[in-house]
Amino acid sequence: MRHFLILLISFTLTFFSCQENPKETAEYAQMERILAVHDEVMPEMGTISGLIGQLEPLFTADSTLVQYGSAVEDLKMANGAMMQWMMDFSEDFTTDEIMGKTMIDKEKQNLLDRYEESANRLKLQMLGALEQGQNLAKD
Repeated sequence: MRHFLILLISFTLTFFSCQENPKETAEYAQMERILAVHDEVMPEMGTISGLIGQLEPLFTADSTLVQYGSAVEDLKMANGAMMQWMMDFSEDFTTDEIMGKTMIDKEKQNLLDRYEESANRLKLQMLGALEQGQNLAKD
């Protein structure tokens, strides 16, 4: 019985020591790149809201300021795109996958690729809308 217990403990230790660390996988490295893009533009959500609040009343008061209406629409679209992206992302990946506590299935590679691409597009959309809005806000 004692030998069986020692064998069982040895097997268990060997099994768990051979498990791959989720944070050392290519999938987690890609997850970190995706999150870095998100973390770069997420703080701009407040700026976007502020610009909408600043520019929208000007357009409402004078509808001939077409560029203001266009900027407000772009800012609102960027804001909505970020909110939708975050909601979709949190539905497709668990908190443990995002935090590197569990392995990301190889089957989710296509999802990671799509989210990396969409995060970069979202970044461009947000920064473009911000630049347009900030330029108008200076006037």
